Amino acid sequence: MNEAQEAIDISIKEIKNLRNNLKKGKSVQVRSPEEQSIVKATTFSWFNKHRPLVVDLIPEKLLENVDELYNNLLVAAEKQTTRKRYDSILKEMHNNLIELQSQQFKLSANNTRIGNTDSPPDFSPITSDAHMQSVLRRRWLECDICVSSSAPLASIVMMGGLLEGLLLARINQLLDKSKVFKAKSAPKDKSKTKTLPLNEWTLKNYIDVAHELSWISQTEKDLGVVLRDYRNYIHPQKEHSHGITLHPNDALILWGVSKSILLQLLSGAKQP
Repeated sequence: MNEAQEAIDISIKEIKNLRNNLKKGKSVQVRSPEEQSIVKATTFSWFNKHRPLVVDLIPEKLLENVDELYNNLLVAAEKQTTRKRYDSILKEMHNNLIELQSQQFKLSANNTRIGNTDSPPDFSPITSDAHMQSVLRRRWLECDICVSSSAPLASIVMMGGLLEGLLLARINQLLDKSKVFKAKSAPKDKSKTKTLPLNEWTLKNYIDVAHELSWISQTEKDLGVVLRDYRNYIHPQKEHSHGITLHPNDALILWGVSKSILLQLLSGAKQP
């Protein structure tokens, strides 16, 4: 995750926290200096810390919308604004920041391709098996070829397979896998007492456990779920019933998302 992505991610969390805190109040209006100070601190955090990291990377119009909402928040803190009004502003801010996050990932993916830096990374930190390293490199390159060839469904299916393979390699790297099988999010059998063997896990299971074990962040987990959902459109009936049409730009964005997750997994991996 780069600085801009992290700045937006933190901003989203701050807005969520502020919204939850203000909902706890009993009064119709926010009158207490403590609550008003928290609102102002959240606003100043955006303008002084987070905005400078994204200002050169985000379309001006989209950034203007976010800035205006933060200004509205600051104005509200100077008055005895109702909690309902705050909630409305914060909900809109959350949606705009999510859009900001999406645009940043899109630009990051474009910049990566322009810079021709899509060569496969070194997979040795996550597996000492030379053959598996070769397989992962080929899969990485095949994802890139599919994206470049405007084959969105094929590329997204490949991305999901690569991510699943890397997560499994990360688990197989462990000499003691007990923490994996004891994870709360590990899939259980019908009796809900025994963890399923790894060959019965789905991509969702791998992503959930990886997040629980702090191998990937909450943002990477959420984005991994998006990738998983899009991969399910390999089934024609599902694509038809949902009215979804995959476009080359969807694959480009998700390739940037996938690489972010994959590189985070690699950076946290150590050979036993």
